[in-house]
Formats: sequence, structure tokens, C-alpha cells
Amino acid sequence: MTDKLIATLDKAGVRAISTDLWGIFFEDISYSGDGGLNADLVQNGAFEYNRADSAEWSNYSFWRKIVPDGSFAAFCIHDIDPVAVENPHYATVEIEQAPAALDNTGWDGMVFHAGETYDFTAWMRVRSGSAMPVTVSLHGDDGSIISETTITVTASAWTTYQASLTVPESGEEDGKAGASVSTQGTLRLTFGGEGVIDLDFITLEPRTTYHGLKHFRPDLVKALADLKPRFMRFPGGCITHGLGMDNMYHWDRTIGPVEHRPHNFNLWGYHQSFRIGYYEYLCLCETIGAKPLPVLPAGVSCQNTSQGPVPVAQEDMPAYIDEVLHLIEFCNGGTDTEWGAKRAAMGHPEPFGLEYLGIGNEDLIDDVFKNRFQQIFDAVKAAYPDIVVVGTVGPSPSGKDYEEGWKHAREAGLPIVDEHSYQSSSWWFHNLDHYDHTDRKGPKVYLGEYGSWNTQLINGLSEAAFMGRMELNGDVVAMASYAPLFAKNSHHSWNPDLIYFDNERAYHPYSYWVQQMYATTTADTAWPVAVEGPSTLRRTLPDTVRLRIAGNAKADFNNLTVTTASGETVNLGDVSYDGRTIDTPLDLHTDAYSIDATVVYYEGKWGMDLICGDIDGKNHNIVSFGRGHSVRVVRDGTAYALAGTEVSMNEVLPGTTWQVHADVTGRGQAMKLYIDGTLIADGTEVKDEPRRTVTVSRNAKAGETYVRVVNAMDEPVDVDLSQILAGLDVSAQSAATATATILAGNDPYAGQVGEESPTKPVNTPLDLMDGTYAAPAWSFTVIALK
Repeated sequence: MTDKLIATLDKAGVRAISTDLWGIFFEDISYSGDGGLNADLVQNGAFEYNRADSAEWSNYSFWRKIVPDGSFAAFCIHDIDPVAVENPHYATVEIEQAPAALDNTGWDGMVFHAGETYDFTAWMRVRSGSAMPVTVSLHGDDGSIISETTITVTASAWTTYQASLTVPESGEEDGKAGASVSTQGTLRLTFGGEGVIDLDFITLEPRTTYHGLKHFRPDLVKALADLKPRFMRFPGGCITHGLGMDNMYHWDRTIGPVEHRPHNFNLWGYHQSFRIGYYEYLCLCETIGAKPLPVLPAGVSCQNTSQGPVPVAQEDMPAYIDEVLHLIEFCNGGTDTEWGAKRAAMGHPEPFGLEYLGIGNEDLIDDVFKNRFQQIFDAVKAAYPDIVVVGTVGPSPSGKDYEEGWKHAREAGLPIVDEHSYQSSSWWFHNLDHYDHTDRKGPKVYLGEYGSWNTQLINGLSEAAFMGRMELNGDVVAMASYAPLFAKNSHHSWNPDLIYFDNERAYHPYSYWVQQMYATTTADTAWPVAVEGPSTLRRTLPDTVRLRIAGNAKADFNNLTVTTASGETVNLGDVSYDGRTIDTPLDLHTDAYSIDATVVYYEGKWGMDLICGDIDGKNHNIVSFGRGHSVRVVRDGTAYALAGTEVSMNEVLPGTTWQVHADVTGRGQAMKLYIDGTLIADGTEVKDEPRRTVTVSRNAKAGETYVRVVNAMDEPVDVDLSQILAGLDVSAQSAATATATILAGNDPYAGQVGEESPTKPVNTPLDLMDGTYAAPAWSFTVIALK
């Protein structure tokens, strides 16, 4: 017999909700900027790569020097008399016997499309010798020439040279191989004369754009536009406040001529050219219909460094506050203002209409932060009282920073605060009520970064369930954005991500479709709904007990023992761990056990794990220790913390010794962790996990009511919606002509990182005359009623 749920609407509980609820958050992580959204195919075209970006990089990284037999050429790097002092390095090629060439391989090769035109630009000058012929050519996967043209460089002063190259549609043309698509192509500059030539700021961009938006890769912009975001938060994230003062993001250094935008290293392990700077971000927001939400540092650097955050010196704060105020003027000022005139000179005389401004990101909420933040906040309120400032409450939805952040937000009278939460699917299901009791009189919430720890269907369903409750609490949850937004395959700094891509296409995991299903059915009103029937999951957990040591650290586990509740003891002896995963020989069957060891910690930035229970299955446990100590449960393959300590910003000193004792009971549903005899973590899992939800909202302007149903269980369920339909006066005609968008699959663990989701949303007519909706197993449905 099919399970049945009865959904009951509380009509009196109706509440107005935010109409800016669903947005996106862009941070240059995982090659999202250069090599991603940035359409430029040339990597390191300004010759500014260096060891600060990556330990193995230099000024000539990603350039290949070619000197055929019989030729002689030397390739140098200079910084005297550059194009721009902000980015002083450039290439010098000394040619005594031509020809010689430079190849650029781009980001994992260059893709050239049949029929596309590519625009080439470079700054060049002849230092000695006569005019220098430079052949610009596009080469296919096999090295054959796809398109070429020749530029003659005559100027002895830095000059911009441009050329266009078109890839033939098909077949052969003038002896060139007209490939339809090249995936591992290169750009080659061949120098055909003797002399010395300087080169800098070399670019190659496809001419095709998304709605005229230059310098952006059109398919990735389309992926954003299809999400229908109400806002876009940018440019970070951690890169906003950076690793130290020299790495802090200054918005005004990312506008104007690209040559004069000083490059910097990206704390995610690569380079920032700022080809896409603040002006371009604002144009992107305008193009996709999203309100801009720029985030500026709160006058302090990132706390996630070994020495913690460093503030802007007090004597420099007036200048920094001016920088903040200048951004607002740049966005909203008239052309008769200094910064509004600069915006107009860039081609945008109309204001961008900035409403929101973020100050800070995941900051350590200490007295120095509060001091710097308050100065900025007060200045913005005084100069621009209509701007809504979004504050920060740390990196997670609990802990000291979270509590101190909320306390400060209330005391300062902040309108909105930015929360972050990366969790397992089980955590999201268990915490659907997270915002039910948020103070409606205090600051509103922006859940600026969140996601479930994988790209499987179960992760998307957990997000769908939580988003339904965020929508219900949209009177206090003002905004939300999944994070991270983009990741280039083979360059993942973080997983999961909302959109994966390579040089050819974008890939949409399940979370993307969930976001789209909400953002294309936005509402302004919501009602509470009670669900009666089998809506929760109670797991049958295995009694298998095995033990694995894992983590990027080095330590000794002396006298490692496991003792069962019945008194059986297994002594695993002394185990030396060198950072490579160790599966111990332990193999027991018991409902409860304890683990003991003397741990001597030698090396490791963050810490390490004892993974215990059914370690090869999707449900087991983890004891973590290092900068922070915690006990965690793994459910559906990803973990969440039952309890633990704050993560310290100071690395563990070599030789640190801990007496570790962990108790695991109820087949892993309860855990305790003792360090040196002191109980520091104690948690118990709630046994029943909500897996079936129904939420209701309405868009008055569109004249539509939305019923959202999540069934994250392995059997279909009949959902009785008759009371909801009657309570909202849904007509018989509307019920008979409803539509349903259904995202479903047979396997909750289907969906791989970096790949397209195995299934996608399907739109179908729906007849609800009998008031019942049959929700498929493992599904998320949005029912639209006119």
C-alpha cells in the first residue's frame, strides 16, 4: 500500500516574505574568474605570474618558447619602461636569426569553434632592428594552422595592435585545416625578422557574447541568467579581505584600463588579473537582472591565517572609509559627481541602482573588528541612509563567532547579517526548523553561503527541503545564495559547486536545478503547513566496527585500543601515521564501544580523523582532533558534527600529546570525546529525520500559488492537498489545469562531482481535482496553480 500524507494549511499564519530571496554568490575560486567567466583564452598574457600565485609559476608560465633549428632567439623578462607600472613585467624577444615563436596553451588548451571570430590584442614595440612581422595563428589539436594573420610592428613606443582571426566553417581553405572544433588548441606568435621586440597584455577573445556583454564567456553567463537570480553577491568570500593587507581586495583598483589594474595572487592558489573587475561585475548583474550585492572588507584581513586577522591601521581608516563611500557613488552617483563621472566615462551614464552593500566576510568577531566595522557602518548610514548594509556573523551557524556576531549585529542595529552553512544532507533534513524561532524584531538573515556536501540527488533534495522552510521564514530570511557558484573541472578548490565547467561546456548538478526551480517560482506570501503521516526516516544502522586513520597530518597513536560494551578489548598496538590512510585490522560487531590512544602530533595544518564503525558504508562515525576537536556522524556518505570545540587559528605545535578517549553508543548515534580526561564533546543524534515536506507560497503579481513537495524516501507517497486547495480557494478549473515541475531519480546517490545530473526537471500537466498528488520516490516537485 502506498504511503499517504495529509497536508494542512494554517491560513491564519500567512506572512509576507522577501521578494529578493533567491540569488547567487560569485567568488573567484576554482578558476571561476580567469580561465572561467573571463572570456580571454590567453593565460598569463601580462607576464605577471609569479611564485606568490603558485610555487612553480614564473613570468613565462604557460608560454612555450620555439626556436627552430637554424634560428637563434633569446626570451627575457623586463620591467623597465613598462606599459603600466602597476603590472611592470613584459616579455622581450631578441632575434638574431628568424624565425622564432611563442605559444600560449591557455587554460588546459584553447577551444576554437567553427565559424567563430577571435579578436587578438597585444601591446608591442620594436626595441631595435627594422619593422617586425608578427604572424598570429591559431593551431588545432594536431598543431595544424586553423587561422592566421600577420601584423607588422613598426612603433618604437608601446602601441596596441589588434587583429581578428576567423575559424573556417568546415573543410579545407587555402591549405589550412578547417577543424570544426579544437579542444587543445594554442595561440602562436611567430616573429619573422631580426631585432628586439617587447610584448605585453596579450589577449584573445571570441567575438560571440551573451546579450552584448563583453569579456564574459557567454555559455557561463547564460547558466547564471537561467537561474533568474534576484541578486548577485561578489567578489567574495575569502578573496575579499585576502591573506594580509597586500592581498586585500580594493574595488577601485579593478576599474579603468585593464593594464592599470594591479594584478595580485589569489588565496585559492592562482592569479587574479582583474580583467573582470567591479565595473564588469556590475554590468553582469545588470545583464542577468540581478541586484548587485558587493562585499567589501570590514577593515580587517582574513582570520584564517596562522597569525589571525590584521586590521587597517586607525590612521588609514579615513582613507579606507572614503574608498567604501566612493563605491556607492560609483554605483549610484550622477554624472556630475567624481565617481559617477568615472562610471559614465566607462560607458554607463545611468546609475547601477545599488541597494545592498556587504561589509565583512566570516570575520573573527573581536573588539578590533567591531571597532573597524562600526566606523564603516556609521559612515555609510550618515552618507547613504538608504543603503542596506549586510554584516557578518562568522563562518558557521554556531560557535563563538556566530554568537558574538549576532550579539554585535543586534547592538549595532544592522538590518541584515550574512550567515554561512556547509553541511551534510542529514544535517539539512534534521534542521528544517533552523529559522522558525529567529527573532522577528532583530536583524534579518542572509544565508550567503550554503550547500550540502555532495552533488548527488539526496543532496539536492535536502537543499530543496530546507529552502522550502527558508521560504516559509522569508519574513526574516531576506536573502539566500548557494556557494560556491562555479568550479572548473580539474581545478576544484572546493566541492561541491553549483555549476561545473570545462573549456567546452557547463555542467549542472542536482543543486542547480533545485535553485532554478525555486528562483523561477518566486513568491511574496507563504503559509505554514502541517504534515500528518509517515514523513520521517529512522535508519537501521549496522553493528560493524572497523577503524581507519585519515587526514593530512603525521602522528603516533600509542597503545591504540578498542573496548566493547561487553568488555572485550582489542589492542592495536602502536601505530605511526604519516599522512597516508591506514585501515587497521579491527573487525568487530557491537552496538557500543570505546577508543583509547595516546596521540603524539607531529605535523599537519588542520588535524586528522579516526573513522570508525562501518567505514566502507554510507553511515559511520568520525572522531576529529587537531586545531579543533569534534565528534561527527556520517549519514548518506557525508558528515556533520554532533559536538565539538572551536577551531583555533593557531597550528598545533609539533610534539603535542593528547590522551584520547572516545565513547560510541547506539551504533554511532551518540558520541563522547575526552581529551586528557576532560569531556570536550558530547552529542546525540535525533533518531527521526524529516524526509517528506510540503510548503505553500504565492506570487500575487503572477497570480500563481506554488505547492512544493519533497519526498526524499525510497517509496512514492500520496499527498492529500485538498484542505490546502480549499483553504486558498483554488478553483476547480485551476486544480484541473495545474502544472508540475518534477525533479526525480531512482538512485539517491546518483550524481557525480563535475558532471551533469543524471536526471533533470520535467514539466507536466497535473489534474488535482481529487486533491491528491502522487509524489514519486526521491523527488522534488513544484506544483503551480493559477
